[in-house]
Amino acid sequence: MRRLVTPAIVLRTIVYGDSDRVVTLLTRDHGKLTAIARGARKSVKRFGAGLGLFGIGEAVVSERNSDSGAEMGTLERFDARSGFPEILQDVIKVAHGGYASELVRELSPARQPEPRVFDLLVAFLERLSHGAPRVERLRAFELALLDAVGLRPEILRCIGCDSEPEAGFFDVVRGGLICANCHHGGAGDFLLEAPVLEAFRRLQREGDDESRPLGAGENRSMRQALGAVILGHVGRPLKSLEFIHKMNQA
Repeated sequence: MRRLVTPAIVLRTIVYGDSDRVVTLLTRDHGKLTAIARGARKSVKRFGAGLGLFGIGEAVVSERNSDSGAEMGTLERFDARSGFPEILQDVIKVAHGGYASELVRELSPARQPEPRVFDLLVAFLERLSHGAPRVERLRAFELALLDAVGLRPEILRCIGCDSEPEAGFFDVVRGGLICANCHHGGAGDFLLEAPVLEAFRRLQREGDDESRPLGAGENRSMRQALGAVILGHVGRPLKSLEFIHKMNQA
């Protein structure tokens, strides 16, 4: 039996039986972990209100020694050190935060330390908590997360000839930019016009800049291209993204 004590963010909580909860955590030191919190509904002392979405604090997880690590651990306690009440008071902020959490949950491999991903999610939630929900922040987060988990699409240069075209096509299968000379057509390829490609590159290089909002067309094209990359790796549409699409807030 080993005992893990680590900073963690709650990504998902599922009711299990009358009083237990199955909790998916993103930990800074041990990656994504799933553990059962026995008696979570009744034990205020061990868990308090910390197991809600966006809860952040210190988790104590017990696991049996196993080479595969496939067996679910036990969440002994979760000491919440902070939360994001401002997010929970705004349905659009909840939707954006829920999407970021679901995206991290789906793209992060189990039990693989990802401190950069942990820090990205914390920073995203902090900015969301203290500012208005913005589509630019979502696109920047998607790009940064894909980069952190090794799935970043190549947008800066053509993956065919290494040129840096002003406009081109996004090759969904190969996951990158193709200039007009290298493009031979492909099902599902997206045209990235010059303003879109410039915005894409700016976000990839510099992150979200509140003084430079995306136009509706730029955001739509970027969302379509990044959505295709994410769908290709996750294998299904994310429920949280469908929700914010319905509210026209993504």
